[in-house]
Amino acid sequence: MFLVTDLCKMKISLLIIGDEILSGETLDTNAHFISKILNENGFNINQKLTVGDTENEIINGIEFLYQNSDFIITTGGLGPTKDDVTKYALMKYFGGELVVNQEMKTYLTERYQKRGLEVNELTSLQASVPSSAEVLINTVGTAPVMWFNQNNKQLVTLPGVPYEMKYLIENLILPKLLEKFSTAFILHETIRTVAVPESKLAAILNDVEAAIEAAITTENYYKLAYLPELGMVKLRLTGIGKSQTEITANLAKWKKEIDAITAKYIYGFGDESLATAVGKLLMKKSATLGIAESCTGGFLSHLITSATGSSAYYLGSVISYGYEVKTNLLGVQKQTLESHGAVSEETCNEMVSGTLKQLNTTYAIAITGIAGPGGGTPEKPVGTVWIGVGNQTETITKKFLFDRNRTENIQLSAVYALDMLRKFIEVK
Repeated sequence: MFLVTDLCKMKISLLIIGDEILSGETLDTNAHFISKILNENGFNINQKLTVGDTENEIINGIEFLYQNSDFIITTGGLGPTKDDVTKYALMKYFGGELVVNQEMKTYLTERYQKRGLEVNELTSLQASVPSSAEVLINTVGTAPVMWFNQNNKQLVTLPGVPYEMKYLIENLILPKLLEKFSTAFILHETIRTVAVPESKLAAILNDVEAAIEAAITTENYYKLAYLPELGMVKLRLTGIGKSQTEITANLAKWKKEIDAITAKYIYGFGDESLATAVGKLLMKKSATLGIAESCTGGFLSHLITSATGSSAYYLGSVISYGYEVKTNLLGVQKQTLESHGAVSEETCNEMVSGTLKQLNTTYAIAITGIAGPGGGTPEKPVGTVWIGVGNQTETITKKFLFDRNRTENIQLSAVYALDMLRKFIEVK
């Protein structure tokens, strides 16, 4: 039977250290980044464990991970304060004694002096490392990077500060891993879809999945993964093995097949966001966009402006939360609001028209709805949202019934609004 680990010779585990991670106070973005970049370079991440800031928990974590791994990467617990105990736990596990690394001390002293900071006893403490470790200088911070190698088991420590960790992984750790250990060739192809359920995609792609499974050999492994996000599904094709030529050709073939049979749901590839994809369509037409938001309260505008270069096509928004703003700034008729309510097709239509007029844009989006948890009625339950898109000659509106919490209803409204505009632009 084929095992991916047969090709990924180095089995790597992650040990995330920090009470703040366990308590939920801090989101663990480090493990996500490390896993992604190492996987892209052919290394198999087979375990991840999070432990608290105590010597016993760190040591127990190391012993547990080493049962099924060759290499451990740790993050966190490397500062000069009393709650940072990682180096002491590692000294107990790997042996040796705490000694001042002169290269590290010199680096820290020069770093502090350049910044006008005081050099004190904490400098020596931060420069003190177990004698059993090889020390690598952290050129973007003060925490030492320690590399342990004992009984064919290796471990490297990284600081928990995300920007330091990312720099060190990319510029120090990954190059050493690639130099020391041979890996399998690995390739990912990502296809991004929107407004289609995962189950429907799986049914559509059944034959492609069968072909992918049939192509697995003792030399090469393939997989199609469905990675759902809110309102979207990311399809990830993966090939791992010894034949770069064969893997590249197969993934290109399956990507083309998937594109052909799911084209109406695909908005982009790779790391492209939906907002970026819509922005490209607007720039291609030299068009501009204005937005009127009610229940989303500016979230759609946030997504639009998160895309680099959005100033080329995005002119602005009216956050028309109250009736008065809808009437005074967008020109929604009071009679429309009184007869049909703010959450209605009629109001949505007039919001689109008012946006086009007031902002003088090529296209406009309008959203009005009930995000929840209150405000719903039997006729218009929580999650009822009207979305409209239009230009100077035509407007289309659509009613959605979302069944999530307030935050997710807002996010889904923005995603579906962008998708409606995407389709409207593509056919006009």
